[in-house]
Amino acid sequence: MKLKNLLKHNFVIEFRSHLETEFEDKLFVSALRNFCSYPNPLRFNNFAFAMRELLRHVLNRKAPDERVSKCIWFSPTFDDPEKANRGQKLKYCMQAGLQDHILSEHVRDGIKNYIAQYQDHIETLNLFTHVGEATFGLGPQKAYQKLKELIITFNEAMEIIQSGKEEVLSFIPEKLADYVEKELLEEILQSLDELSTHTFIDYLEFDGFQVTAIDESFIYIQGGSTVYVDLQYGSSSDRRKGDGVAISDSFPVYFQCKAKANKPKGAFVIKESIVVSAESWWK
Repeated sequence: MKLKNLLKHNFVIEFRSHLETEFEDKLFVSALRNFCSYPNPLRFNNFAFAMRELLRHVLNRKAPDERVSKCIWFSPTFDDPEKANRGQKLKYCMQAGLQDHILSEHVRDGIKNYIAQYQDHIETLNLFTHVGEATFGLGPQKAYQKLKELIITFNEAMEIIQSGKEEVLSFIPEKLADYVEKELLEEILQSLDELSTHTFIDYLEFDGFQVTAIDESFIYIQGGSTVYVDLQYGSSSDRRKGDGVAISDSFPVYFQCKAKANKPKGAFVIKESIVVSAESWWK
């Protein structure tokens, strides 16, 4: 099979979607080109070896040692205290720097299961690299079947990582909602000061938030709310004289927030990120 045709197959296209660097893509295409050299009886074994190395590069990119080693849950080894093993890298891919006790038992068990599934997939990939009668000198049809099986195994490994990460990301909002809302309420008042002489918040209708990313140090959050306020023009004495006025209104609010991964209850809103949409007020 020609390389240009092989690159059009859906499982190959899906595979390339997991690659983010130029090196990763070049390595993959080079491995496929080697596979397409039909006279070479080792073409599948060489491809499998290159794929195992590629998976190692992808995992190292997703979970660099220098980031994993900064996580509070990281447990160094005696031989190389700053080097993370595969299991620790997988854990970082899913929960980053979050402490274990922050997550529910259900989520923690889910991460353990995802890691075990990934390790099983790695063992399957390793089997493909071994040169034996079952993989040496494969005919075109058999080689293609093995190629497809190998790439699908890689795709499944990437999906395992993503599933674990999504489970963690979906859990965090319910854990931090009260703290983020409290912090937002404290910070939002000054963002409304320009609308009136005095601004009083009646209440905040918290619309929730989503976690956009986690790393070894922080949880990154963004969300929106609606703030209901009383806008007072003039001082209280002016109002008593009939010269001031108070108006009730509401405005949508957008914000970003960061929380320490090892202490998420200390969430703090990034003041510069608060955007109060008051366009309707000025029209």
